[in-house]
Amino acid sequence: MTARRQVRGQLLLPLVPGLSRKSRASLVQRINVGWQDKAYCAGYLDTDDFYPDDETARDIRRTTDPKDMCAFCPVVQSCLAAAIVADEQGVWGRTTEAERDAIREKLAFGIDVDSALSVVLDGPAALWRTAA
Repeated sequence: MTARRQVRGQLLLPLVPGLSRKSRASLVQRINVGWQDKAYCAGYLDTDDFYPDDETARDIRRTTDPKDMCAFCPVVQSCLAAAIVADEQGVWGRTTEAERDAIREKLAFGIDVDSALSVVLDGPAALWRTAA
């Protein structure tokens, strides 16, 4: 095993585990054809809101509105699955990049896709039901 060293000026990036073939196939099954056309954010004019510069406190506040828009979107599962498979940047499926990285880590440790996604997919509806 060779030791890794940082080269001067090189940006340290977090190690994000790759998806297993089984997890990737399970996620792809959740992506419905044409889901983008049914998304609540389709045609949204200010797409910068969905791509914060970094996750500073200011940018985390900026992600609240896009994530709220996703809360009851009919295609949030397809959006989230597509974002995980394609390693998208920005807010997708009510998650930030960091939140999707956490989902990838769970999948790498063998947690099934339904359980890994349930935290995001069940969250908004569950909160709404308790508030009603």
